[in-house]
Amino acid sequence: MRRISVKKLTALAMLTALNIIMAEVTKFPLIPKVLELSFGFVPVAMAGMLFGPVTAMLVSGVADVLGAVLAGVEFFPGYTLSAVLSGLFYGLTLHKPNASIWRIALGQLLVSLIVYAGCNTLWAYIMGYGRSMQYVVTRLTVNMVSYPIYVFILYLMLRYRRTFERAVK
Repeated sequence: MRRISVKKLTALAMLTALNIIMAEVTKFPLIPKVLELSFGFVPVAMAGMLFGPVTAMLVSGVADVLGAVLAGVEFFPGYTLSAVLSGLFYGLTLHKPNASIWRIALGQLLVSLIVYAGCNTLWAYIMGYGRSMQYVVTRLTVNMVSYPIYVFILYLMLRYRRTFERAVK
C-alpha cells in the first residue's frame, strides 16, 4: 500500500471542505429543494484533474455525506452515488496530462446527462419532489443552459493545471 503524504492529504481535505462550502454558498435555487444550481463541482473536478478518479470519488462522496450532516438536510444515499459518479467521470476525463477541450466537454456531458439529468432527476422523483413532466423538462433545460458554462469553467481550470499541481505535489 502506498503512503499518502501529509501535503496530499491536506489538499484532499481542503478540496472536500471547499466542495461543501461551494455547494452551499454558491447554490442558486431555481425551484427550492427541487432544482438548484451550484459551483460545488469545481473542487471535485479539480480532485479528478490532479489525483484521478478514485480520489475524486472519495472527495465527492465524503463531501456529500458531511455536507448533508452539516447542512441539516435529509440524507439520501442516491445523491451520494451521484456525487461519486461525478468524481469518477471528472477523474476519467480530466486526469490525463494532455486533456483537451474535447475531454472536458465529454466529461461534463457525462456528468450533465447521466448524473444531473438522469440520476438526480430519478432521486428527486423517488423522494417525491419532481413528479411532473414539467419538472423533467425544466431539469433538461437547466442542464442544457449550464453545460457550456461548466465546460468553460473546467477549461479555465485546465489552463492552470501546472500551477495547481505544483501547489499540491
